[in-house]
Amino acid sequence: MRRVTAKPRASQPRAKAKPRRDPRSLRRQRLQRQAAIGAVLLAIAGAGWMLWPSEWIQRQGTTLGDGMVTLSGHLGLTLQSVTVDGREQTPPEELLAAIGADRGTPILALDPAAIRARVENLPWVKSASVHRGLDGNLKVHIDEFAPFALWQRDGKFYLVDREGEAIAASDPGRFSQLLVLVGDNAPQHASDLVAMLGLEPELKARVKAAVWVGDRRWNLRLDNGVDVKLPETNPTAAWLQLARLEREQGLLKRDLSTIDLRLPDRMVVRLAPGSEPAAAKPTAPGSDT
Repeated sequence: MRRVTAKPRASQPRAKAKPRRDPRSLRRQRLQRQAAIGAVLLAIAGAGWMLWPSEWIQRQGTTLGDGMVTLSGHLGLTLQSVTVDGREQTPPEELLAAIGADRGTPILALDPAAIRARVENLPWVKSASVHRGLDGNLKVHIDEFAPFALWQRDGKFYLVDREGEAIAASDPGRFSQLLVLVGDNAPQHASDLVAMLGLEPELKARVKAAVWVGDRRWNLRLDNGVDVKLPETNPTAAWLQLARLEREQGLLKRDLSTIDLRLPDRMVVRLAPGSEPAAAKPTAPGSDT
């Protein structure tokens, strides 16, 4: 685009050229701004360590703090971005609503403790930490409950974490692939059970449910419907024995209903109804304990 410049009239004095700004003046302004920011930070730091001896001084301190927050906003110390890490299950919109921080808010107006309390009140959040930076970034780290197993109780399913704590407001149907636990206090003992099952990964993949019996031992339900009764004492040895027999003899390919490993010197198996009899010593009659 062609630039058009109007010529001054002869009867009017020529306009004086705008003087160039002195670089020293610009540098002085930057130093003044930095000094102002430093004064705000020193005032905030000092206020944080004061002990208010009276209600009047406390009111003055609150007024001073509000003024510092406003001044810090004018100096450009405002929220520019929010960084979140650790989120897996928490819906982003719920997390942002709990943080409740808008871009452009004075960074010193944000209360990390209050934000953390709101975030930790979300159903999936186990703990959180919040840090505000003078670079305008708010950093939020969350540790979520990790889905570990499904606990069946009174005809309902509850999602639990490794420590056995129920995860509120979760949809158990989304986690149908997890191990199903049955029995009072089963979630509190499941972590040790899963660690033991992990010693034989191929066999572990076939375990679909675990019943905590008598508050002292486990029964396992496999994917082919066979029930495995583990002993109270040294269940690991019994589990390893079962895995070895499966590898060497294909034990689970047989038409069985129960494998009883509660006795240390023998294994007792029961055939499924209608199967051919086998040379196996039956278990003694009585309740399952």
